[in-house]
Amino acid sequence: MQLKPIAAIIVLLLLVATLSVAGCTSSSSSSTVSTDYPTSGRSKLVEGAVEQIRSSAENDADSTHKLQAFTVTWINDTQAQTHEELLDTQTFDVSVKDITLTHFPTTDDATAYYVSNNSVYTFTGSWPYGPIDYYKLTGKVPTVVWVNRDSWGENGIAQYDALVVEMTSSTITK
Repeated sequence: MQLKPIAAIIVLLLLVATLSVAGCTSSSSSSTVSTDYPTSGRSKLVEGAVEQIRSSAENDADSTHKLQAFTVTWINDTQAQTHEELLDTQTFDVSVKDITLTHFPTTDDATAYYVSNNSVYTFTGSWPYGPIDYYKLTGKVPTVVWVNRDSWGENGIAQYDALVVEMTSSTITK
């Protein structure tokens, strides 16, 4: 008689182990996006970056900041612009961010664009509060990284391989 409870426990343990493994398998799918330049349709790289920016904007909202607006305008299949408005509920100031994402056919094309447009910004170096995390987005360390920004890090241009990210921000004081 004692064999039945032991057998039942073994069967339950096997069932739990099987379900756990199945759950791990399905949840471990990669959340990274392709860096391939699209031959048709929208750039997966730009789509992923837009969603990363949207998520960041939603996470910036808290008890003293309300996300008033977040819009995406697709300029073409490889370029999009996000517009974000974050209201400070204590001062009623509105922080505005416009981010343009461009996926170039090659890294060399992106570099040429970056070089011709980076002179507006005075600080070269890292962008600790940059609008995207390329590694989290793609699962890859970019081979080419260029960053020029203002001293506050709120406006700038960055290149990560074939992706160029441009951000302008301002505050509307009420």
